[in-house]
Amino acid sequence: MDDRAAVDDFDPETIELPTVPPPGSATTVALRVLTLSRACWACGKDTVCLIGLYPQRPGRGYVGLFTTDNAKTMALVRRLLQQHGHAPLAATVKSRYSRTMRERQLSNGCCHCDALQGNFAVHDEALRRVAADGADGLDTCTESTPWESCSWCGP
Repeated sequence: MDDRAAVDDFDPETIELPTVPPPGSATTVALRVLTLSRACWACGKDTVCLIGLYPQRPGRGYVGLFTTDNAKTMALVRRLLQQHGHAPLAATVKSRYSRTMRERQLSNGCCHCDALQGNFAVHDEALRRVAADGADGLDTCTESTPWESCSWCGP
């Protein structure tokens, strides 16, 4: 049996990161919070949607992306934004009822009209950008530690 972990050994549903580093240690992985601006389907105004988390300095060959279509990742991204001064962007994420999914879920909402920005449409657009330009095809709201302000949230 191979000592390396199999692809199916990793379950993104079980990811949980501590809110602070353990005593005596420093943050080991700086993350980028990836976003994209798009026109809201309801009001037509530009709004920012959270897409996922990506290492600030990924290792050679790293191709993973924790996306916000996973509820735990969305909750983690919202918590990170709140903790690091990005409350306006974090506030656009909340539990909404999706008629498509027929359930409540954490979702991106328009900052102007609060309309749910559906996971399928948002992540389909994100996938096209990533396929064309890698993770750099998406916007970075914030990165590294200490977290810097993003142009959408302000200082």
